[in-house]
Amino acid sequence: MTNKTLIKEYISLLLEQDSTRLKKDLINVTMKLTMTKDSHVPDTLTRIRVLPSVAVVGQDEPVDRSGGTTKLEIYVKFLPTAENTHDSLQTVGKLIKGLPGIKMIKMISVGGRPVLWKGKPIVI
Repeated sequence: MTNKTLIKEYISLLLEQDSTRLKKDLINVTMKLTMTKDSHVPDTLTRIRVLPSVAVVGQDEPVDRSGGTTKLEIYVKFLPTAENTHDSLQTVGKLIKGLPGIKMIKMISVGGRPVLWKGKPIVI
């Protein structure tokens, strides 16, 4: 799915004419980003905030700059477009990973509950 197609889907979800309520609830996911050592965290969070479907981005833990990388645990609330949670996590994860300086994303929890796919962590 191309970014242009994703943007069109998100816009159509946000412009629902039949109701003032969204058809789907926001998904709240906690993830750990592994980034290049020189990554600028505030700019990275801003870039995530302007991605399609993302509603809220926050950081609860301090930045870890040990071992030649920058590690950051964040939470992201977003409006899913896929039919299942796994596909929605993959979609938003790929959008985030496409940003400058992000090397890897590991999904930690969804809605406060640990998340695994076929017994393994979701890593993008």
